Amino acid sequence: PDLPPVTVMPKELGRALMQLFSNAFYAVRSRQRAGEPGYQPQVRVGTRRVGTAVEIWVGDNGAGMPDTVAAQAFQPFFTTKPVGEGTGLGLSLAHDIITKSHHGTLAVETREGEFTEFTVRLPA
Repeated sequence: PDLPPVTVMPKELGRALMQLFSNAFYAVRSRQRAGEPGYQPQVRVGTRRVGTAVEIWVGDNGAGMPDTVAAQAFQPFFTTKPVGEGTGLGLSLAHDIITKSHHGTLAVETREGEFTEFTVRLPA
């Protein structure tokens, strides 16, 4: 209730967020399939006001990414998924929708073996 209105193109922003959700679910499912004892998959979503902007964050406790992978995450055709499971276009498309169509930012914070969190920041 304390968030200001944000002007968006709902279908486009929805597509970008669905990509972030899809990647988060893939990450926790992959870590769960690895059979790590005591692992409990978690995908978290939240919003917050930051100055005059609104942030939407999507986080998971999947396997995280090495820094070298995170640095390439938004590059077209870059994927860590097996052949046939990913095109490498999802995060690139999400990045373009958020930065070019909505004049926002998309950032990733990750720690290998622990978590990944994507943060969408949109001007309000």
